Amino acid sequence: MFERTIVILGGTAEARKLADILVDTHADWRIITSLAGRTKNPKLPQGEVRDGGFGGADGLATYLRETKADLLIDATHPYAARITAHASEACKAANIPRLVLDRPAWTAEPGDRWVHVRNIGDAAREISRKSDACLITTGVNDLEVFSPILTTKLFVRLIEKPADMPLAGAEIVIGTPPYKKDEEITLMRLLGIDLLITKNAGGAATYAKIEAARALGIEVIMIDRPALPESDVVTSVEDALTRVAGLLA
Repeated sequence: MFERTIVILGGTAEARKLADILVDTHADWRIITSLAGRTKNPKLPQGEVRDGGFGGADGLATYLRETKADLLIDATHPYAARITAHASEACKAANIPRLVLDRPAWTAEPGDRWVHVRNIGDAAREISRKSDACLITTGVNDLEVFSPILTTKLFVRLIEKPADMPLAGAEIVIGTPPYKKDEEITLMRLLGIDLLITKNAGGAATYAKIEAARALGIEVIMIDRPALPESDVVTSVEDALTRVAGLLA
C-alpha cells in the first residue's frame, strides 16, 4: 500500500529527473509519469509510466480519482498549452493540488537579433520577406502553416523522421539534443541559414542554436510562450521537490 500517489505529466528532461529523484527518495510513494506518446523511443523515468492521452479534462479528472492521486505535477513542455489547461480543470474537478514545473524562458543577450511573435502562424508570415534559407525548430506539429512559403528553402529540425511529413518540399535535419554550439554553427553555415524560427523552450539542451545564431548574426523569429492558467509555479526540479514536501506534509 502506497503512502502517497503523485502523477507527473512528463515529456521533458525536468519531469524525468523529478520522477527519478522521487522514486529514489520515497520508496513508499507511487510515482506515475504520463507521456503523450509522440516520441517513438523516449528515455523513460523510474517509476510507473503511462502512455497516451486522457480524453480531455474530464478523462484526466477520472484518472486522478481512480489512482487516488494526492498531487498532480505538470512538467510538460512550456508550449503544451492544451494539456496544461486540461490539468487545471481536472485538478479542480478532482479536488487535488496541482504544481507546475515551468523552466525559465531564454532571455536575449547582446548580439541577439530576436523578433517576437505570438504564435507559429505569425512566425510563418515573417519568412518570405526575410529569408532565402530558414531553419524551423518548432517540432512536427503545425508545420502545415509554412506550406504557402514558396520562395524560401525550408529546413526542419526534428528528433526523428515522422511517418507523415506535413510540409512537402522541406528538408528534414535529424538531431538529438543536447546540441553543441560549434556543431550548430557548422550546420547553419553548411545549409546557408539566414533565419531561425524557434519557440522559447528554455533550458540548456537546445540553447546551442541560439548561441550559434548570435555568433553568425542570424535573425531569430522567437515564438513567445502561451499564457498559463493561474498556477502554483516552480522553475526548477529542486524547487519542485521542496514544494512537494510542503504540499504533502
